[in-house]
Amino acid sequence: MAARRRQRKPPKGQLEDDLLKNARWSGLREQQRLQSLHHTAAVNKLAEAECRSLVVGGYGELVDYTDWLERYRQK
Repeated sequence: MAARRRQRKPPKGQLEDDLLKNARWSGLREQQRLQSLHHTAAVNKLAEAECRSLVVGGYGELVDYTDWLERYRQK
């Protein structure tokens, strides 16, 4: 008696195609396209650094917050 073969898992591309056919994931490509239009790698790096500074240093490290404080104190 021959040994049973294991079923092969479909390749990653096939899995992605199957997911995109599902209505739940149908907007994924459009979302990725829009994100690539409006969020460059530089913008993402800046946002990541700002988020890290918020977590590590608190509000006092955020440029927007410190700018707002300076404006508020001048009035």
